[in-house]
Amino acid sequence: MVDPLDHAVDFYMQEAEQAGLNIHYVIDTHVHADHISGARELAERTGAKLALYAETPAEYAFTPLADGERIDLGNVVIDVVHTPGHTPEHISLIVTDHRRGPEPWFVLTGHTFMIGDVGRPDLVVEDGAQDLYHSIFDKMLSLPDYLEVYPGAFSGST
Repeated sequence: MVDPLDHAVDFYMQEAEQAGLNIHYVIDTHVHADHISGARELAERTGAKLALYAETPAEYAFTPLADGERIDLGNVVIDVVHTPGHTPEHISLIVTDHRRGPEPWFVLTGHTFMIGDVGRPDLVVEDGAQDLYHSIFDKMLSLPDYLEVYPGAFSGST
């Protein structure tokens, strides 16, 4: 589960149960300022690992993720890409489903990309705009053209 909302934790659990799935990881792509994350509650209630970028300034326990790290979930693997700019600790997740083929299928961009926009740089970080530029042009736009791109929100929502 990625970037769960606090008011939908029961929904996520019900949907996973109906699909016969177990939630092994709950990942926040960044510390959210526009809504309350349901990640901690969902991880606690399911026994999943709560995962964030290793340098996330959180005052609670989490599984640290590093740039370039791979999460192996059997047929599905998730590659972690550090994409700072919206926030310093922001990550995007490239997902490959080996049942579909050996190539990546899609990328979850959190708030690096939004529908019709990009995430605004963190206003308290001096190099936020420059970091966002490099995350977009050096990392995200270098991904294969066939990759499905899933933005984290509509423009103007954060």
